[in-house]
Amino acid sequence: MNDVPFVDALFDSNIYSSILRLPGLAATSATAIKINKSAPPTAGADAKSPPATKSNKVTRPEDLKPMVAILLAKAFETASNKDHVRDIGTEIVLADIGSDKVKTRATGYQALALIVQADMTIGSGILNKEGLLVELMDSIELEPESIQIILTETLSMACADAKTRTAIGLHCSEFLKSIVLRGATKNQHLKGAAAVALTKISLAESRKDPSVGLNGEAQLAKLFSALLKDDKNDNHSGIQLNAVEGLAYASIQPAVKHLIISDKALILSLLQLGEETKSNPLKYGLIIIFNNLTAFRKRLSPEQEQMLKLKKMAGTLPKSDSRRLQNLDDDDPLDSEAVVSQRNVTLIKLGIMPALHAIGHQASENVRQSLAQVLRNLITPTETRGLLVQQGVVRLLMPMALQQAQQQQPTSESTKTAATQALAKLSITLDPRLTFKNQRIPELVKPLIWLLESTDQLCQFESLMALTNLGSMGDVQVLGLIVQEGGVEKMENLQFSEHNLVRRAATEALCNMIFFEPVFELYSDPEKSKNKIHLMLALCDADDFMTRRAASGALAVLSTSLDVCNMIMGQERGLEILTDHAVAMGRMDELRHRGAECFKNLVTIGGKEISQKIAARGGIQQLANLIQTSGSEAVQYCAMEALKGMSEQGIKMTA
Repeated sequence: MNDVPFVDALFDSNIYSSILRLPGLAATSATAIKINKSAPPTAGADAKSPPATKSNKVTRPEDLKPMVAILLAKAFETASNKDHVRDIGTEIVLADIGSDKVKTRATGYQALALIVQADMTIGSGILNKEGLLVELMDSIELEPESIQIILTETLSMACADAKTRTAIGLHCSEFLKSIVLRGATKNQHLKGAAAVALTKISLAESRKDPSVGLNGEAQLAKLFSALLKDDKNDNHSGIQLNAVEGLAYASIQPAVKHLIISDKALILSLLQLGEETKSNPLKYGLIIIFNNLTAFRKRLSPEQEQMLKLKKMAGTLPKSDSRRLQNLDDDDPLDSEAVVSQRNVTLIKLGIMPALHAIGHQASENVRQSLAQVLRNLITPTETRGLLVQQGVVRLLMPMALQQAQQQQPTSESTKTAATQALAKLSITLDPRLTFKNQRIPELVKPLIWLLESTDQLCQFESLMALTNLGSMGDVQVLGLIVQEGGVEKMENLQFSEHNLVRRAATEALCNMIFFEPVFELYSDPEKSKNKIHLMLALCDADDFMTRRAASGALAVLSTSLDVCNMIMGQERGLEILTDHAVAMGRMDELRHRGAECFKNLVTIGGKEISQKIAARGGIQQLANLIQTSGSEAVQYCAMEALKGMSEQGIKMTA
């Protein structure tokens, strides 16, 4: 059904103006009812009043505003000519604001706020009308504080648009500063709203020039802190929301993060608010503050740094990347890894987890996305992981990693990635059987394998390490799920990664998987696995010791198969690699043991023909040297068994 003609007709009718004025009229009605309730009884008041019913219930303005905003947002989205809609809205707003009646003017300001909330493009178009902001500033100080609050919160919302934010900074900053910094009012709600707007303007200026605005933001943050710690504001949702929103913006700056974490009373107020609030806007503001406090500075690889520098030289570097490049040379010590880790430990000790559990309950997807990031941040320092597990962090993470919907909202990939990465971190350093309880371990497999497909190499690495740990338990169900979900193929693909640590982790994960019979059989099949054996041999020749150790360990297990022995000997440099690198040059007994095990299997399982080839390459002398020089009984045993097998096959032993 095409709704466009209907919506266009709605905007051209009186219905549009009536919708815009609904919250204002509801506020007037609510005030009238309060007055009537306090009026003295009339002559007929002794008669019994009819019982109150649901139909008699008056809709509160604060309940009506979100409904009207949703209705308007859908209508604006459907309209065919948004410029025409903007012009009609401008006429309605200006007509009411220009009235000589306070209630009508309040309705006009409320209508402007609704338009900005419903559609930023249309709302900013009205505010950017030539001369409008100047005209509003000329008269706003004469208006009641209730109207000043509406306009100030509208200006704060409109700061989301860059052009409008610049105009507000130019024309409205003096009014906002008079409220916040010069004590023009004692109204805490108005102060908080003005401070939020100033914070947004200040942050925008500091992004253009990092030397601008930092002191101002710290000063505003102190105001927000005072508002939140004041017990008088506990039941005033407007003041709390403004203070939380202001801190959410200001806490981007390291100096403000330090101010917050150093104020125990403020942290406890934020945590208490997180445990008690049912408001999604408040939840979102709180989780953004916690995210800013706990986030580690993202590291760039040397290649990424070089690419940014080349873009800068070519003049094609975006502003966002320009700030990242500047941070490389001017890292703030208040955002160093050690300081962020300490902030995270402090938050955990002060009891952040109950607040996070409460915030995550029946939360919007935006809140859950930031919640997953906060939990990942808190888990990053290894010393916090045990305590977080005790406090139920797994119970919060698992539904997000498994993409279980909440309030009929699907879990985004960003949320799933952060939650799964957090679980991977736990799986790497803690015993999965104690961390997840045995019945939940199989549920981890699917999201961890999904994470292997991430383009983020850290996600790949941590997922591989977690799967290695899960595989080492020897649980047949878990190993079977890894195979079933395509984990082996994804691990093999990551053996070709450009990053050394990812390559190593993939090889270690596969080495563990080879103990599982279906994987062993796959690698022992000459029709399917010649290239797999070739790659393992190549990795035995890698520069990285731990990669060589994992690859040679895999071959030590696989060489118990006659088919694998033949595949090794069928490779052009198969025997050379094992002889020269795994044995002769492997100074560490870990490598020597694996190399000697391979030779033992090649001799005892592969047969006389293979033994003769080993002897022809000086293998007898090298095995004798292993017996003499190695201090490991395991290495000596394998070498002796290999020599014994060759002797029994009739091969002459020569020194």
